[in-house]
Amino acid sequence: MLKILLVDDQKVLLDAFVNALSKNEDFEIVGSLTEARLADIACQRLNADVVLLDICTDGGLTGLEAIPRIKENSPHTKIIIMTGFPEMSFLERAQKAGADSFIYKSNTMEEFVDCIRKTAAGERCYPDTHKEYTFGSDNEVLTERELEVLRYFSEGMSRKEIADKLFVSTSTVNYHINNMLIKTGYKNLIGLALEAANKGYINTKV
Repeated sequence: MLKILLVDDQKVLLDAFVNALSKNEDFEIVGSLTEARLADIACQRLNADVVLLDICTDGGLTGLEAIPRIKENSPHTKIIIMTGFPEMSFLERAQKAGADSFIYKSNTMEEFVDCIRKTAAGERCYPDTHKEYTFGSDNEVLTERELEVLRYFSEGMSRKEIADKLFVSTSTVNYHINNMLIKTGYKNLIGLALEAANKGYINTKV
């Protein structure tokens, strides 16, 4: 029997997950929370085998920030990060934080069940990292480095700060910016950043 803890700030979705996953005879839902800051304590007390952890939760601590705390207090607990945002940095950030698996909320319940079982068995389940993020009327695809520059710009960094962050010259950053504008037809990065935010590619709150 797999002991599963659920963490999601949307109560309706949380209840739906509890009801759907409880139908599996080998699953036991040992708890549900709306705040990631309580996840490490809950995993330890409930002896959870797997925690389904949303990135954006109540309480001021994100799911990504809760991962190291869970791993420290309950090293045996497998962590599956889930999100409804196709934010382009979440996959990499989840991997760096130590998440065992990653799944989008748009996946089917069958896919969630499969992910839980595989993760509990020691497998790492991550979506295709070669997802294409398209922009502009012609759905132009940006490179990974261009997306990095766009994300840092969206966080309020100057071109000099972006260059320092990426360990490149300011002229290199300008080169990537010019390429993005030419590809997408935008006159400045603000419009491009707004499109990225509207499509869920960028979520600067997390």
